[in-house]
Amino acid sequence: MVSYTNDRRERQGRVYRRRFLQAAAVGGVMIGGSGSVTAQATEIELDGETAGWVGRSPSDIEGETNPTLTLEAGQEYALTWTNTDGAPHDFAIEDGNEDLVGPTDQVTEEGESQTVEFTATEEMTEYYCSAHPQSMRGSIELVGEENEETGDADEGNEFESRIASIRDFGNENYEIAYTYRKRQAIETLLSDPEVNDVVGDFISSFEAYDAHTEDLDSISIQGSPDVEIEGGIDEGAFEVTVVDRQVAYGLIDRQSDEIVALTITKPEDVTWTPWEVEEEGERAVDIGEQRLETVLENSDVQDYLEGKEWYPLFKVAEEITSARGIEHAGVSPVVLFVKEDDGLAALAAYLDVREDDAGELIDVVQMDRFVEFPPHELAHDVRVEDESVLDSVPDVSFEQRPWFTANNGFHRLEEPDESFDQSGWSIDWEPPGTHGVRIAAEYEGSPVFASLDAPITYTGYNLPERQGENTLEWFFPDNDPVFVGDLLFWDIHSIEFGGPGQMGVIEYPETENQPEGFRFRTHYHTGAYERESLDFHSGHRFGPYNYDISYEFFEDGMLAPIWRRQGPGFITEYIDDDDGQNGENAVVQHYISAIAMDVTPGTDEGVEVQLFDGDEWLTPESEFYVEGEQGMIARFSNPDGSETIDIPLDDDKEVVVVRRAEGEIGVEQRVDDMDIESEFYHPAQYVNDEPIQGERVYAWLLMEAATDDVPHPSGITSFVTHNQIQLSGY
Repeated sequence: MVSYTNDRRERQGRVYRRRFLQAAAVGGVMIGGSGSVTAQATEIELDGETAGWVGRSPSDIEGETNPTLTLEAGQEYALTWTNTDGAPHDFAIEDGNEDLVGPTDQVTEEGESQTVEFTATEEMTEYYCSAHPQSMRGSIELVGEENEETGDADEGNEFESRIASIRDFGNENYEIAYTYRKRQAIETLLSDPEVNDVVGDFISSFEAYDAHTEDLDSISIQGSPDVEIEGGIDEGAFEVTVVDRQVAYGLIDRQSDEIVALTITKPEDVTWTPWEVEEEGERAVDIGEQRLETVLENSDVQDYLEGKEWYPLFKVAEEITSARGIEHAGVSPVVLFVKEDDGLAALAAYLDVREDDAGELIDVVQMDRFVEFPPHELAHDVRVEDESVLDSVPDVSFEQRPWFTANNGFHRLEEPDESFDQSGWSIDWEPPGTHGVRIAAEYEGSPVFASLDAPITYTGYNLPERQGENTLEWFFPDNDPVFVGDLLFWDIHSIEFGGPGQMGVIEYPETENQPEGFRFRTHYHTGAYERESLDFHSGHRFGPYNYDISYEFFEDGMLAPIWRRQGPGFITEYIDDDDGQNGENAVVQHYISAIAMDVTPGTDEGVEVQLFDGDEWLTPESEFYVEGEQGMIARFSNPDGSETIDIPLDDDKEVVVVRRAEGEIGVEQRVDDMDIESEFYHPAQYVNDEPIQGERVYAWLLMEAATDDVPHPSGITSFVTHNQIQLSGY
């Protein structure tokens, strides 16, 4: 039997004192049976599996995944859960900042049960499994007793804001908000002396931003002042601990630039294993270890690492990479994080792996600072107010925190049912394979897309100056899978390469300015899944990307695909690049979000395709690739009905329309067949003379994010690109 006790403590930013009922916080944990349950305890039963907790009893949660547990403050509970998949699981309850119950000992055998006895307190907000904190996480709703000193715990937070939709802002203002307000919100948050003291001591940091209604910016900054690294290549594993990691959450009034809500979490140490070889009898040498040894054989690398703590990062692979003139699937990066006296540095090594899995080292680049505008450096430059507002404004509620840092630094995941109806739309979705989340959609009972997904995000670095070319000509002038710049990632939005895929559905109520709707929010960054995301959210993030890939659906038949980048990427490697190989006007970084649509406007038998060039409607007979211009529209219609799908194309959009065909990305899953994968470079490569009228077609929408045009291109600015697709005749 294991007991847990919660000590009395003060929450920062609250004017009331918490009351913990310590005696029965967890009266006991029994593994392998139901345990001894007190007579007055209310019983709850769950099944535990990696995909999520499944409710069993009481009846109102039966069959629900990660059901909301409605608890009464002061009531004793006996929660029994059963391991149903044989993976290691445990149980914990937290208040959004730290654990109040557990985590308990892990249960690793399928069919074993564990009972946790506790008394519900008003501070409880979520329950979760620490081994799978993203997928196995549910909310707690407290009813009953109020805090005897100040009433309900959240009293005083009068902000009824929600995440803003594209139509809350209007088309252009949406991009402006994410491009400029994030920087201002960070600087305003850093102007508070308590926040400034915490963040200013970080050696690395990560920030996230969401624009809310009611003129509010939701912002968070997290990081730590130190890191400890144990193990090494000889031990077959590295263990990393960030020391005293904290998160500062703020709500900023966009009109007055004042902090109107603030939370600073308590320090905590967080540990993860970034690399470990598998043991099979005698130690098996994996490809990662071979490549790491290749890097360590370099004398310059040896000299730099001498006497320093470091650990490797394996989060990208040759399957998605072209660099240094080597084709797709021929080069693999390896990154080493190095602890310096005053922070973290990074070594980016590039290996030619065309002939040998261990690779040949072709380049090594050292970065002493790998985020161009890190908040912990900005903290030393901003004007700091005389007094903190920490004790005079309310906390930032869980619902109002940015989705990327809502769960103690983990992503906020609230998966909907795999099929659901909302705002006139019927949505079926499936988790990411190697195409990201795939959506099938109907509107008013008629089909719209047999599939809608984001197989690719192009991330290109140090390109030559653009001379009016389309993206195919600019990125791949020789019409082969060799990138013209220094480095290109064909990023894959999959759990295997990072995940986590679907994050949640955000509802938009009808207002006088917009119809009812919802955002189907997905996400990708390399290494974002489960515990492997801890380095990213601790600010150790040279290389990983942070993409918000969302689709907003509205009751009037409008659909808006939206792509936003929150994280930094490799940009600082090229800001100071002085080799001049791509000229003085080289483009440091450029993104293309590629959305693939299997269009079915009221029919799955084939479509009529038209193109409005700004002056007249054209009817192309065969596959085509066009650059957008103001007023251009690609239209897909039901030949035997009234349904149409209109995709507007302005000057930062392109469209590729091809017949569905085996052997092409868009029909085939990426990386399932490396012959197909390694030959792929751009959907326009599939444009031939195949007829399209009356055929099933794929429409590729390419949305550019020209990051060289934004004011603060790394870490501080969110790059945004989006479109508004309109249905009619449904």
